[in-house]
Amino acid sequence: MSVTFDLVGRQWQRKLIVAAAAALGIFLLLTTAPVSRENDPWHEIVERTGIILILVGILGRTWCAMYIGGNKLNRLVTNGPYSVTRNPLYVFSAIAALGLGAQIGSAVFALVCAAATIAIFALVISHEERALAKRFPAEFAHYKASVPRFAPNFCGWQDADTLLVRPALVNRTFRDASLFLLAAPVLKGLELMREAFLMAPFFRLY
Repeated sequence: MSVTFDLVGRQWQRKLIVAAAAALGIFLLLTTAPVSRENDPWHEIVERTGIILILVGILGRTWCAMYIGGNKLNRLVTNGPYSVTRNPLYVFSAIAALGLGAQIGSAVFALVCAAATIAIFALVISHEERALAKRFPAEFAHYKASVPRFAPNFCGWQDADTLLVRPALVNRTFRDASLFLLAAPVLKGLELMREAFLMAPFFRLY
């Protein structure tokens, strides 16, 4: 089995997991509510901090795309953000998910969204790393031993002398990442739906 087939063949599993997580998130959103009300200071702080985190996630994923340059299967990228964590794209996705969850004004719900994102990507990462280990056995073994899988180690930063940037890939990554920002009003809409139908929340979260 080729590396390409191994990675692409797992895409449907990731989509199913993401769909299941989204369904769970909608269920939690419809059955929970923040302790603080709209326009309360804590509620506003959580929401506005969340917007900043979403923007960090979008810009971070776009920055990573400049380094990966569509070479995920052709060569092992170890510079820039890939020198401090082996999966910077997923790190920034988790940050954006944290910000997205914060849009209902609950820090706990935000953490749940981030934790669910990390759990989803942990499965994806394990498949990708097995494929990369087959493709680049010695090089990836050294990389794996020196760079953390998820939590960044900024002491290991190494930049590239030059970058081959593929604008189409960078633009596509930016558009895909922007869905986090577009999803924010969807969460607010579900929250308003719950209130409109007088659905009493089972839990209240800080």
